[in-house]
Amino acid sequence: MGKKSLATIRKFKTEDINKILGIEEQAFPKTAYSKQTFLNYGNSFPDTFIVIETGNDIIGYIIFDRGGHIHSTAVKRAYRMKGFGEMLFMRAVECVGKKLWLEVRSKNSGAIAFYKSLGMKITGKIPNYYGSDDALIMLMSQKEEG
Repeated sequence: MGKKSLATIRKFKTEDINKILGIEEQAFPKTAYSKQTFLNYGNSFPDTFIVIETGNDIIGYIIFDRGGHIHSTAVKRAYRMKGFGEMLFMRAVECVGKKLWLEVRSKNSGAIAFYKSLGMKITGKIPNYYGSDDALIMLMSQKEEG
C-alpha cells in the first residue's frame, strides 16, 4: 500500500483551523491568510473547503467554489511532489464538473509547473495582481467523453 492510500479527504472543520494556519504560513510566509479569512471561507464554502489528512495530521487543503474558482490551496512542504495536491485537485474536479481555474503568481514557477502537470493552461494575465507581481490565470477544462 502506498502513502496516498493512507490519506483521507474530508470537509474542513473549525477545529482544523490551527493546522490550516500552519500550512498557510509555511506555504505563503509573506502573504498568509488570517484565521478570520479561513473561518469566512469555511462559512462561505462549507462543501468545497476540503482538507487532506494522514492519521491526525492535516497535510493540505483546497478551497474552491461551485463555479470552479480555486481560492487557495497548499500542501505541507514535506508532502509535496507525492501526489497529495493532485488528489485535492481531482476531488475539486469531481465536485465542479471538470472545470477549474485559478490565479497564480507569475514568479511562482513551482506552482505553475504543478498546475501544468495537471493539464492546466495559462489563459490570461492580470498585471500587478499581487502588488509587484502579475497573476497568471490558469484553466483546467476537460472535454466531455463520448
